[in-house]
Amino acid sequence: MSTAKRRTVVVANARAAARRARAVGRRLAAGALLPAGVLAAALLNVPTAAAQQPATRDSAPPQPKRTPDVIYVPTPPEVVRQMLEVAHVNKNDVLYDLGSGDGRIVIEAARRFGARGIGIDINPERIREANANAKKAGVTGRVQFLEQDLFETDISKASVVTLYLLPSLNVKLRPTLFKLRPGTRIVSHDFDMGDWQADSTMHVDSETRGTSTVYYWLIPADVGGAWSLETQGGGASGSAERSALKLEQQYQRVTGSAESGGRTLAVTDGRLYGDQFVFSVADTVDGRAVTMRYSGRVAGNAMTGTVRAGAGAPRQWRAPRGQGGGSTGARPAAPAAVARGR
Repeated sequence: MSTAKRRTVVVANARAAARRARAVGRRLAAGALLPAGVLAAALLNVPTAAAQQPATRDSAPPQPKRTPDVIYVPTPPEVVRQMLEVAHVNKNDVLYDLGSGDGRIVIEAARRFGARGIGIDINPERIREANANAKKAGVTGRVQFLEQDLFETDISKASVVTLYLLPSLNVKLRPTLFKLRPGTRIVSHDFDMGDWQADSTMHVDSETRGTSTVYYWLIPADVGGAWSLETQGGGASGSAERSALKLEQQYQRVTGSAESGGRTLAVTDGRLYGDQFVFSVADTVDGRAVTMRYSGRVAGNAMTGTVRAGAGAPRQWRAPRGQGGGSTGARPAAPAAVARGR
């Protein structure tokens, strides 16, 4: 650019700045208040913030930190209701939904049953959608949605866990689930847990998906190993009878033996319902077969309860865990994934 042209541009800019300054002066003289940024821009010939912002397109939606494990497919409302009902969700529960999507299970648990809920999803777009839905439902004070990897999330406070994943992912989650407190309720939409059989299974019809399956489990207590069984009034002259109880556990199913006085009796019909434990021991008394039916509660390394011999009166029993006791595989590491389509 020639010297003459540069001079012309400088003069034009100076004149424009002078006109803006005179306009500001007139407004100030009239008593008008101007934003500081506008005043400075007018006097110093600096563009305002609005002028500095270039025109941009709408920002792209946030992306997950890694590829989600499953494609998001909403659970029908009819199935949501059945999942919460079978788990007997109530106001004292803390429900974790792993792979929470738009938050519908967590929101319904809070809205209908007053439960507290935490939704876990790796997709930030789903988290944003879930928070918006919670606000519409008026339950933001009872729910929380976290953008996290469900395999790395601490769910130790859960009393209910809901799932809509794949069978292989359910199996991969089992070691985490087995660390939860006995009696914690697990509910899965459509997919099972491999060889860990559900405590109950039901079918639900919906308008959008046809027939769905709901699976329900209770986390079983760990009873595998050796226990010292003491039954009140079972010995001679009403003294306590002591037996060496050896139990083998596979999830909620239990078998084993009871050894006493040189005799070994089979433990049958063993079943865990959370921390509640029932089993039977078949014996012979005065030449006739008698089935001893035990029921009780497991609390860590101790069990207590009552036992009946046939139609007889109940008696108390207790069993501390014996030396060398411990799990015999009730809560194994994840086995090979079950291959099934979604």
